[in-house]
Amino acid sequence: MIRVLIVDDEPHARQKLSHLVQAAGDLELLGACKDGVEALAAIRKQRPDLVFLDIQMPELDGFDVLKSLGGKRPYVIFTTAYSEYAAQAFEVEAVDYLLKPFDVTRFERAVSRAHRLIGGGDAIPATSDQNADFDRLASLLDRHLGKARLLVKVGSGIRPVDVAGIFYVESEGDYLQIAIAGERLRIRERMKDIEERVADAGFVRIHRSVLVNLQHVREMKPKKHGDYEFLMADGAHFVSGATYRGNVRRILEQRTHHS
Repeated sequence: MIRVLIVDDEPHARQKLSHLVQAAGDLELLGACKDGVEALAAIRKQRPDLVFLDIQMPELDGFDVLKSLGGKRPYVIFTTAYSEYAAQAFEVEAVDYLLKPFDVTRFERAVSRAHRLIGGGDAIPATSDQNADFDRLASLLDRHLGKARLLVKVGSGIRPVDVAGIFYVESEGDYLQIAIAGERLRIRERMKDIEERVADAGFVRIHRSVLVNLQHVREMKPKKHGDYEFLMADGAHFVSGATYRGNVRRILEQRTHHS
């Protein structure tokens, strides 16, 4: 049984969450707080396992509450009507980010995720499905900003990157370099994972260590044995690898078809 506290300054939102928690069967409702100050006192006294936490509240917002708690804090599912806090929520390792209005199915999915994390008995961990989290939070930003975003972890922070502005991704040892206008972001992530996340945005793997954005390919020059040299808009150039000749052929077919 997961012990739950609800924090929201809207009476209707507190009531809705209370009903959902009580109907869940595997959740124990400890109470519902109307602001951050009340929430801080309740968390310290009752020590819930999980808190459904609103973000925009008077005096102390949701992030202020977590900051005041320091290292010892419960698992948190943010509940908010604002998508722009998604990246910040990921930085504080929230279990989930419920964008209002959410339905029962979405609520149950968040609770299921909380069960998996709390069942492990560890302090709030780095999640095993981190890429899914990135994609989910990026989609919230997409809805708000009206463009496709890729969330990448740079140092200790999360950086939203405009996918259309990425020239290419190049591997460098255990790291990847993401080339954007006037900057290269160094991240520790697998090429395969990035490739999957931008596959529908015009990116093609041309080499084991190179993923290019076709929008920024200035020229393709034929080389020996069916390989091609790719000249990029920022002046970089790459030669395709034998393993990825099929990808290159598909690019050529598409360009021939559209020309």
